[in-house]
Amino acid sequence: MTPSCAQLLFSVFLFLPMASGFSATAYWLPGTGKLTPEITESHGIPPTSGAQHTTAFGSITSRTNQSATERWNEEATQLITKYRVNPLRAVRALSLLQVAMDDAGLRAETLGLKQAAQSAATHVAASVMLAHFFPLESAGRFEAMRELTLVTLTASQPGQARDIARGASVGLGVARLAILRALNDGADEVWDARTRPAVKPGIWQGVPPLESAHPQEPLAGAWQTWLFKNGGEFQPLHPPAPDSEAFLLAAKEVLEVSRNLTPEQKQIAEAWHLDQGSVTPPGVWNSKARELATRHKLSEQERLRLLSTLNVAMLDASIACWHAKYTWWVQRPATTIQEKLDKTFTPYLVTPPHPSYVSGHATVSGAAAEVLKHTFPLDARQIDAWAEEAAMSRLYGGIHYRFDNDAGLTLGRQIGKVVLKRAPRKTQGE
Repeated sequence: MTPSCAQLLFSVFLFLPMASGFSATAYWLPGTGKLTPEITESHGIPPTSGAQHTTAFGSITSRTNQSATERWNEEATQLITKYRVNPLRAVRALSLLQVAMDDAGLRAETLGLKQAAQSAATHVAASVMLAHFFPLESAGRFEAMRELTLVTLTASQPGQARDIARGASVGLGVARLAILRALNDGADEVWDARTRPAVKPGIWQGVPPLESAHPQEPLAGAWQTWLFKNGGEFQPLHPPAPDSEAFLLAAKEVLEVSRNLTPEQKQIAEAWHLDQGSVTPPGVWNSKARELATRHKLSEQERLRLLSTLNVAMLDASIACWHAKYTWWVQRPATTIQEKLDKTFTPYLVTPPHPSYVSGHATVSGAAAEVLKHTFPLDARQIDAWAEEAAMSRLYGGIHYRFDNDAGLTLGRQIGKVVLKRAPRKTQGE
């Protein structure tokens, strides 16, 4: 019996060393540069005439028209919404997804495989990563999507069947490396609530209506970063002391803005709220990146590197942001205002269950903007405006002080610029 594409994929030998024309620094994941597929004759290649096939999913040859970046990035954001993944977990999944796709495509290219095989590598890597991050999806769903893609590619390029199988095995190997990183990045550590600082003026506490007894993701500041020593390598300045005049003035500004919100400010606050159950802020920046890539007609290789760099920058920025949040444990504006200015105050938006300084929206948006401006300099003014609007939306929502937003933008921009300098790249002559 002739094996299916999926059977062929999982019978491939992986991780065999081979000299590469690329420096290891061209890849995000250690080990990608050593991945080599080897398919023995006994495995066989599924025969195909190249004719168009029709399945329950429709014409399979038509699916080759959709790029891997579009298909899987959009799929990931839909799943993030479906499973109400919080912004930190969302950008972690997106970064690992996009890094695996980028490394898989680059490794296939380095091995001399043609475009169809490179596409197979990225599709397979993506399907395996989403199966890892969303195990509650219907059993076999991602495997079926992967199988359909491989059959589609083989049907459209029957003379490249063996290379497509090699590309698929590279994608599987890279995904395994990415999953290994995910299992060891610190995201599964359990917080010991006894390490929480003692209650005193200025220290974070839950805000109605959530009034969470414990803060969200208190260990995220210690997760493994991509391009930094740790989450504390770059940090914002010390926030104003809670008993200072500067702190009180910042709280008064939040109260004044909240009392005089314009329809436009309300719309901005709502548009950027993006809590669990939405694509989250990282998802919005991925969508903007896809739109810009389409408008500027980036190649698939350019899209892969753009999205991997974007999500790496946003994850490292998120980790740095959370490191700051749980260094200072600054209380939210609602707490300050209700204690000192107006007992009846209720912010326009629901206050998230974690400390105020610095703003996550601002930090992530600052980092994302730097990456996108680097790739799309003609759109720099618009991209900066998006980031600044994202930051200000939190002041309009009554859930962040201005100093949270300003420091977050500065931190995010700093991280974005450093990511662009440290990101792996090909060197001259490779």
